Amino acid sequence: MENQINAAPAKIFFVEMLTRDIDLDDAILDLLDNSLDGLLRSTLASTDQYKKHKVEIFIDANHFMIQDTCGGIPTKVAQDYAFRMGRPVGDLDNNIPTIGMYGIGMKRSVFKMGTDIKILSRNDERCFKVEITKKWLEDDNLWILDMLDCNQEMPNEFDKGTRIIVTDLYPGIATLYSPDSDFLGRLMEKISIHYAFVLKHGFNIFVNTTAIKGKEISLLIDNNPAQFLEKNIIAPYIYKEENDGLEITIVCGLVDAPPSPEEESISAETGKVDRVDAGWTIICNDRVVLYADRSRLTGWGDGLPQFHYQFNTLVGVVSFRSNTANKLPVTTTKRGVDASSDVYLRIRRKMIEGMRLFVDYTNKWKNKRDIERKSILPKAKSETLESVMISKQFDSIMSTTKDGYGGKFFKPKLPEPSTEDDGMRTIKFSKHKDEIKQIASDYFEIAELTASQVGEKCFDEIYARING
Repeated sequence: MENQINAAPAKIFFVEMLTRDIDLDDAILDLLDNSLDGLLRSTLASTDQYKKHKVEIFIDANHFMIQDTCGGIPTKVAQDYAFRMGRPVGDLDNNIPTIGMYGIGMKRSVFKMGTDIKILSRNDERCFKVEITKKWLEDDNLWILDMLDCNQEMPNEFDKGTRIIVTDLYPGIATLYSPDSDFLGRLMEKISIHYAFVLKHGFNIFVNTTAIKGKEISLLIDNNPAQFLEKNIIAPYIYKEENDGLEITIVCGLVDAPPSPEEESISAETGKVDRVDAGWTIICNDRVVLYADRSRLTGWGDGLPQFHYQFNTLVGVVSFRSNTANKLPVTTTKRGVDASSDVYLRIRRKMIEGMRLFVDYTNKWKNKRDIERKSILPKAKSETLESVMISKQFDSIMSTTKDGYGGKFFKPKLPEPSTEDDGMRTIKFSKHKDEIKQIASDYFEIAELTASQVGEKCFDEIYARING
């Protein structure tokens, strides 16, 4: 009719525009998220079931395939919304700690890779297959997809789960999937980081038959928990809060001994931070959405000093958990933090408060690192971050905040160097590395000596001659 306007969507928008703001590796992680969310739905959020299930990813220059044993796509979900371009209002995931909110993840991910897509799934009721072809993608008037039987391709002996196959890959994607590309290695590293917690719970992820292990992060904690309220104790800052269906945990502290003088010198010259886990990591429902961030987003350079080599051993983790995914401060790609979230902005202040303790600690000890290494750090042991976050050992000594949110926190009384003048002074100078190496090899006959060891030995020898 003359007075009507066509406002129907064009598929090219979904295929080309929605895929532009997501990287290929993040698209694959989106599919992994779908598998995990499916497992949580089928097991009613029981993480005890993780070890019984797996996701396998197979990649080459001709195809991409991901298959899981995570319960399959329920028939009604497939018919009503799983293949729609966006998620309708509903309560599918009430009381389940999933991470998906918008219903675009699977479609955006497969559209990112190619134009020939098969999705097969076996659930409690049936086995079905949905095919998305290039012809279907090009037809703006065709929005219906057929659910076909797939018992031949996924016989009854197959575990309940889903298989997604993408062929007719875009040329750029095929190049990244080729053996000459380093994409596969980067993908496996990213999976080990972003799914570290679920992998530690026993979930199994394979990429081209290689089992992925979760990234390990540990913190230093005093050997004697009974002393946590005393002074001069190495322990993390901890904050816990349960409010409006959202559980929040903050843990930050020292991950290792401070950099040696040589490491600091190298870092100062190159600007390189050697510890990849230093900074802030943020987790939403056991999935890492931000890893080792050292930017203003997490307070560095805005409430805290700019991150630099002195802070190489400072690590913080924030965990958000909720059965309502839209309460999580996560972006649509699920690989970033929504910096405008009221909850995140409030918690960011707690993050700065906690990390400030350890920034001040490194400032106080930066000229007395040898004493710190010999007399302070040996009293602490290394504990995995996961064990610290679920530990109850701090609960009885935590204080309650006065800001109305009912949070509880533990603030350690970290060791401080003596203010008395011990007479010790630091000698610092620069010489060419080849000259230092020559003295180590030719004079002391120990080629492995570090620059500081060479300097110290030279001083000791001259002093011994004077006083000999």
